[in-house]
Amino acid sequence: MARANLITVPGRRSFEYVSRGKGPATLLVHPGGPGLTYHYLRGLLTLANSNLRVILFHPRGVGHSWAPKNRSEYTVGNQAEDVEALRRAFGIRELHLLGYSAGGFTALEYAHRYENRLTSLLLCATAGSAEEVRAANRLMLSSAAPRLRSRLRDLARAKAFASAEYERIAERIAQPFQTRFLTSTPPDWKSTRLYPAVYHAMMTRTGAEFVVDGTLAAWDGRKYYSKIETPSVVVVGKYDYFLEPSMEMAERIEPAHLRVLPHSSHMEVLEQPREFLGTIREFLEDVTGG
Repeated sequence: MARANLITVPGRRSFEYVSRGKGPATLLVHPGGPGLTYHYLRGLLTLANSNLRVILFHPRGVGHSWAPKNRSEYTVGNQAEDVEALRRAFGIRELHLLGYSAGGFTALEYAHRYENRLTSLLLCATAGSAEEVRAANRLMLSSAAPRLRSRLRDLARAKAFASAEYERIAERIAQPFQTRFLTSTPPDWKSTRLYPAVYHAMMTRTGAEFVVDGTLAAWDGRKYYSKIETPSVVVVGKYDYFLEPSMEMAERIEPAHLRVLPHSSHMEVLEQPREFLGTIREFLEDVTGG
């Protein structure tokens, strides 16, 4: 297993990361959540070789990475600036940026700000705006059993967001769209942790699931689609709550290729790991010429 290290960027900010391979090409992987550790994405390290370096890192506030004191500093824009700082610190000249779920928001923002630094863009299980996240939440709630929705509303009125029952019901509602095909818990998912301070700051200030009122609330990266000229791939599970946003993303980003994995929901990297990794490998080989 790759050993975790720290790298320091200007401003005395350190980021925790694992790395495998040498390059000259580098696949830099931004995990989702927001606030999740990179452990569930460790399968991507197997793509590393003598020509491709794979780096997984913990964003600000996650793991042993630098954490700002003010929650208002947890924004998609600031995360994109962190990616650029890391690119410089690692000395990356051929950057292939992969954003998974909420990490895809950052990848889109980075593509908007620094497209001339990108060699390719990989958008996995993601969407292009806060409004699409809200639509995904409405989809999950409308598909849930009425008794679950009713009980969730009762707990929300009581502001019992931190209760075990609230968390259990929220997980049951999301499960068909998130981990539908997992019959057991993979080791990499067991190792993954969510950092609540990051999640609450960006997604939901109160801790209420299916609500988007954090710093992400007004973010909309869909306006970037028509301007992206970097070779791109969009990968999504057929039962992912982000299926429609991903399809629109692939259609509107002209150089993008779409791959829908038929036996996956949101955790395609764990539900169909061979197919997911094969898709990423094939795309990178095509972009880098093998």
